[in-house]
Amino acid sequence: MTDAKTRRYWRGVGIALLAAVSWGIMSPLVKLLDAAGISLMSAMTVRALLTAAVMGPWLLCTRGKAVFSQPRRVMRYYLLSGVLTVVCAGCGYLMSLAYLSVAEAMIIHYSFPLVTLAGSLWVTREAPTKLQLLAAALIIAGVFAGLGGGSRFAGLSLPGVLWGALAVAGSSGQTLIARRAALGGVQDQASLLFFSHLFGGLLVFAGKSVFLGWADLSLLTPYLSLLLVLQALCGSLIGYGLFYVSLKYIPAGVASLLCTLEMVVAVVLTAVMLGQTPTLHETAGCAIIIAAIVCAAVKPREA
Repeated sequence: MTDAKTRRYWRGVGIALLAAVSWGIMSPLVKLLDAAGISLMSAMTVRALLTAAVMGPWLLCTRGKAVFSQPRRVMRYYLLSGVLTVVCAGCGYLMSLAYLSVAEAMIIHYSFPLVTLAGSLWVTREAPTKLQLLAAALIIAGVFAGLGGGSRFAGLSLPGVLWGALAVAGSSGQTLIARRAALGGVQDQASLLFFSHLFGGLLVFAGKSVFLGWADLSLLTPYLSLLLVLQALCGSLIGYGLFYVSLKYIPAGVASLLCTLEMVVAVVLTAVMLGQTPTLHETAGCAIIIAAIVCAAVKPREA
């Protein structure tokens, strides 16, 4: 039994790390779209609705029509997941970039594993281990080092900080409620992926239609359209799909810590794809974060 539990744990670790790699691939793709004048809200809408468009027919073929007739309690959970995942986490982070630099927004966003660890005590009753607490501290140190110290924290925009805090709340909240549902045996990861992105995508679509419009899509070329689809696959369909599955096997706090590998992957790929060589500070920060991931991945001893 112990061997079986160990295998399940390491399977969850591997799946969470794959999710982080997928999210890391997305980041330079989104930067290319932004540089070409494509609204990141358009990218978010495409990500969410494309995920729903792929998962819907797959669910119909594999589960039948019954999967779309969920109890109201379950549908409320999926709606909440859509708000947390797409609206709060996705749009909150993008809006923080309107007021903050990428580096400033990043340091706020990567506080979400700490919030998740703290929330695990209350939501899932899973206390973090000493190594997981050490990993959380190392992540903060790694991001801080990657920014070159505290010189960039002076004069942070309050609206930017508030939008960033909304993204942190969304990421942590969704991780915790998804883990709680998985522990209770009531979560279907495929249905969660479909309904959360359907509801969240429709909300973002409605908001962008009213407040921003869709003129940016006139700039799309075949190349940019390909980037738009690829970032959707990496950012939501593959990334969140793997992340939700990992929560069947490992605690929410561990999954959140492991997914900070996204930062390392994004830095490396940005250097390769965009020619932006990481600085010594950024390299040191990534090394510290890798050490944090190792600490987070260690399986707790059973009592």
